[in-house]
Amino acid sequence: MDRDFYVSNGDPSLRAEIQPYLHDGEEILWTGRPCASRPFRPNVILCVFVIFWLGFAVFWTVMASTAGGFFGLFGLPFIAIGCVLFYTTFFGNRKRMAQTVYAVTDKRALILAQTHRGTNLNEFVFSRLSNISMDEVQGTTGTIYFVPDQPYYGGYGNRHYGRRYYNGYDASSSTFETAFVLIDDVQAVYRLISEQITQN
Repeated sequence: MDRDFYVSNGDPSLRAEIQPYLHDGEEILWTGRPCASRPFRPNVILCVFVIFWLGFAVFWTVMASTAGGFFGLFGLPFIAIGCVLFYTTFFGNRKRMAQTVYAVTDKRALILAQTHRGTNLNEFVFSRLSNISMDEVQGTTGTIYFVPDQPYYGGYGNRHYGRRYYNGYDASSSTFETAFVLIDDVQAVYRLISEQITQN
């Protein structure tokens, strides 16, 4: 594997964002971000839930207003919640993708995201990473997963996969925080990470 390929194709601005989080002597081999030309597809079950929630909230509010006047106002908070969930599920991911930076070093894979809560940085240490997987590959674009799907209550597995949290926010169920989502040259990056896992 020619490391110069990854170094020379790293975006200088992305490398600058990652630089403050590097350890002494750590070398950046690749940087990237989600591919904006391919929208992220949200979970089907979540989509159905959001649509059902918003539809039922609107239906209940209209029916309650018709039957009891001001009683229908109690449904407005549920409509508001439904609207927020709808926007976040179907449109919020594009903003999240634009604010996420990925990096592969000789020691770790890093996911840096700017969220409404602040900076969120997750790392996956190669020396403690047992395996990775690649999915949703179309041409040279795809997703690399560092943590397999786990139940919402199953946080015990995170240490096994070499993950640590810099801000104390555990979102192991979030794809954005456990994967390189829809990156270009996914096969080459997958190969690079696999080599680093073997070497570490």
